[in-house]
Order: sequence, then C-alpha cells, then structure tokens
Amino acid sequence: MIGTGLLALGGVYAATHGLRLFLAWRSPVAGGPAVSVTVLQPILSGDPALAATLAHGPDHSPAARFVWLVDEDDAEGLAVSAALAASRPNVAVVVGRPPQDGENPKTLKLIRGGEMVDSAAVALLDDDTMLPPGGLQELAAVAMAAGGLATALPTWGRQPQNAAEALVAGFVDGQGASAYLAMARLGRNRTINGMAYAADAETLSKIGGFAAMGHSVTDDWAIAQLFASHGRPIVQTVVPARVAVTLSGPIEALRLLRRWTVFAHRYVGSNLDAAMVGLVLIPAILPLAGLGLAGFVGPLALVLWLGLLVIRAGCNRRLVRSIGGAGTAPVWAIVAAELALPLLSLAAALRPRRIRWRSRRMRLSPDGIRYE
Repeated sequence: MIGTGLLALGGVYAATHGLRLFLAWRSPVAGGPAVSVTVLQPILSGDPALAATLAHGPDHSPAARFVWLVDEDDAEGLAVSAALAASRPNVAVVVGRPPQDGENPKTLKLIRGGEMVDSAAVALLDDDTMLPPGGLQELAAVAMAAGGLATALPTWGRQPQNAAEALVAGFVDGQGASAYLAMARLGRNRTINGMAYAADAETLSKIGGFAAMGHSVTDDWAIAQLFASHGRPIVQTVVPARVAVTLSGPIEALRLLRRWTVFAHRYVGSNLDAAMVGLVLIPAILPLAGLGLAGFVGPLALVLWLGLLVIRAGCNRRLVRSIGGAGTAPVWAIVAAELALPLLSLAAALRPRRIRWRSRRMRLSPDGIRYE
C-alpha cells in the first residue's frame, strides 16, 4: 500500500514539474528599441558585497541614469554610495529620512526617487542584484512596448561561498524561473519579482506614481496590483536578475528564506486558484512527503526518490543557464532547498508577523509595518 502511494506521488511530482518546465522553456524572448531609463536603487548597508554590486550597474549601463537612495542614518551606506558616485557621472545619491512606523522602507525611497525620473522608462534594482549585459535595456524596452510593467527572473548570481549561500542559491535557482515562467504562460502572472523590474514612466505617473502603491508590506505585489487595477499589463521576461547575498552561516540563510516565505504566503493566500495549487503548492509539498514514504518502503525506494529529485534539480539548473543565469547552485543544494520548503513554510506560518532584514527588525501588523 505504501509502495503504491509512493509510485502515485512520484507520478504526480514528475507530471507537475514536467509541465512547469515545458511551459517555462516555451516562454518567448521579447525585446524592442533602446529607450532612456532611470534606475532607482534603494540602499541599506550590511552586506560586504554592497560596493561591488552597486558599481556593476552604472559601469555596465553607462547610458542609464542611476539614483541611489540612502537613509540619512545609514553611515556605511552613505559612505559607500558617495565614494562610488564621485567617479561615476551617471550616478546621483539622494539622502532622506529613515522610515517610520507604517512605512515600507523600500517604497519610501522609491517615492523620493520617483521625483527625479525624467526618462521614458524607470527601473527598480535591489542593492544585492545585478543584471546581465543588455538586461536593463531589454526590461525597459519591454515595459515601454507594453505600456506597463516588465519584470526579471530571480536567479542566484555568483558562486556560493559556503553551504549557507549554496542553500539559498538552491532555493532561488530551484524554484524561481520555472514557477514564474510557467504561471506567466498561463496568464497568472499577478505579481512580479521585486528584485528587478521596469515600468513605462508616463504610465506610472498617470496612475499616481510610487505613492499610489501605499505602504504595503509586499511592495512588489503592491505595484503589480496598482498596474493591474488600471488595466496595464504585467510582462514576465526571461532577463535574469542575479541576486547574491553574503551569508556567514545557516542562521542567516534560514532567516532570509523565512522572510521570503512570509511574503510568499501573503501573495499565495490571496491568489489561490487551480494553477497556483497545481504548479506551486503541490510540487512544494511532494518532495518531503515522498522522502518520508520512501524511508518506510526501503533503501532502494529512498535512492530512487532522491534520484527523481536530482533529475528535476538538474533540469531546473539547465533552464536557469539557458536564460543567461549563472546557474551556480549545486544540485545537492537545489534538492536540499526543495526538501526544506515545507519546513520553511511552517516556520513562516508560526511567526508570520516578525521578520528581519539586515539591521532592521520588523513586526508586520495588519495595517502595515512596525519597527523594533
């Protein structure tokens, strides 16, 4: 009986992930003529790689204008941004007050930076994320052609330096590309990857600018809802957003993954449909459930189940590399992250209102954010 159940789980797992990969690989590559673009980068210090990541943007996209947004109480962020901007004429540093209770720190900076946009397109790029050569222009061109939002795909951007970074890389490269692209192919791309996206600046201005997003906890979902509520399209591109966070150990890795999962719960809970259940939720539960059943059946079943997970991990890494991602997450880390996903989801559900981002501790109340 247990063996039959395990076979059934294996069949469902292979079918759901096979469908996800099939839909993802059929995603078209979009583009358009070059347009002027202003890149807004909210900055919060705390990552040793901050300077290298920030410098990458203006150095590889000299035609774009970069606006670095820093809080006045962030001494390290101010020092790093000022030093880099001194030798880069396409960079402006904008300093403002830190967020208060009820304010999303990222949105607060975007509102401030939005006042400096005088280009055809405006882009958002996190301070731990880099785009490949030509990626910024592709995002901007797609956003302009659609008259809406164009979003990049989350991928891990460098060789992991330790097991903690490998685990996070496995989570990013193992889940992001296939899920985002598959949902987009089915017309279910109701949110965006907040690490990197671009918008038609005129459209954004007409619908109220960044201030119209409010101060929702999930700023990426908030801007997607803003555009969708005005009938403006959200376009999922295959431009890889290469994120890389410096992590010293497992506690930092688990804290980061838990924070991402808390945000994901908020989106999934408001967007449940057959596609979400079939392509996101069920595939997330099956790996650990199957491993448990395989352990009861015997060693051979355990080896075969892990082999199935390894095959899926390898296919997903190949997908990431096919779209221009670094694809540096080890296969073992993709498998480990997949097995850990239900446990991360449980941890996020047990304490859904407390998160930490670098130096900031936050309590997520029903009406917004409180700082501790």
